[in-house]
Amino acid sequence: MAMGAFRIVEHTADKGLEAEAATLPELFATAARGLFHLMIDPDRYPATEQTELTIRAPDLEMLMVRWLNELLYQFEVHHRLFSQFEVEAVVQQGDEWRLQARVGYRPITPEALEWEGAPVKSVTYHGLTLQQRGERWFLRFYVDV
Repeated sequence: MAMGAFRIVEHTADKGLEAEAATLPELFATAARGLFHLMIDPDRYPATEQTELTIRAPDLEMLMVRWLNELLYQFEVHHRLFSQFEVEAVVQQGDEWRLQARVGYRPITPEALEWEGAPVKSVTYHGLTLQQRGERWFLRFYVDV
């Protein structure tokens, strides 16, 4: 499976990420990988367990923010460090968007991690861009650290 690309964006007091991919599921997976790379090197902590997540929202932008914030919530509250993201579907059903994903994680406490950046508190709507550009999907978002 082809993988999208991401890059970290520095912006005054904020930290952000830009991601690009050929499909919406790939964009959501790439954004999730990039989000964790803002804080740590998730490749150092291979996944040992899996779970499935379903996220719903009235529009694509909110779906992206809810997806990323759900991963942060699981990381902070349940100590799940995610490193594998298989987004199986991003579909519109009536007036609602739905994401279905299988994600791999390692149970680990934040104290046991080698941090490479500040912990991310949340993904914000400030400066959020999610759009199709020709054949590719593009995303830019900023986080609260």
